Amino acid sequence: MSLGIALFSAGIRAADEPVKIEYTVVAVEIEGAKFWLPNDLIVNKGDPIKLNLVNNIKSEPNTHGYSIDEFGVKQVVARGETRTVVFTASKAGLFKIYCQMHPKHIGGRLLVLEK
Repeated sequence: MSLGIALFSAGIRAADEPVKIEYTVVAVEIEGAKFWLPNDLIVNKGDPIKLNLVNNIKSEPNTHGYSIDEFGVKQVVARGETRTVVFTASKAGLFKIYCQMHPKHIGGRLLVLEK
């Protein structure tokens, strides 16, 4: 089974523009386990971040959450929907990514590196 669903891209920029990091993060279910892929994201402090959250889980419940408390990220994504989140990684550290609606779902981490 191939899971070619985690995408990462960094756009071309002018010298005076900040790097913009964009991830497409997809909610999936494999053998009953529900989680977002990629689970772990890595960015630099100060980077403007864009997350495209896609819920591809077919089973119930039909909505899933995506939260990163330290950056004010708290989204609910219904089955088949895509939600976009934009924030700046304003502090370095390792931060928990989790589903605020279903605590038993597998979470992830956001690693923000000092430049």
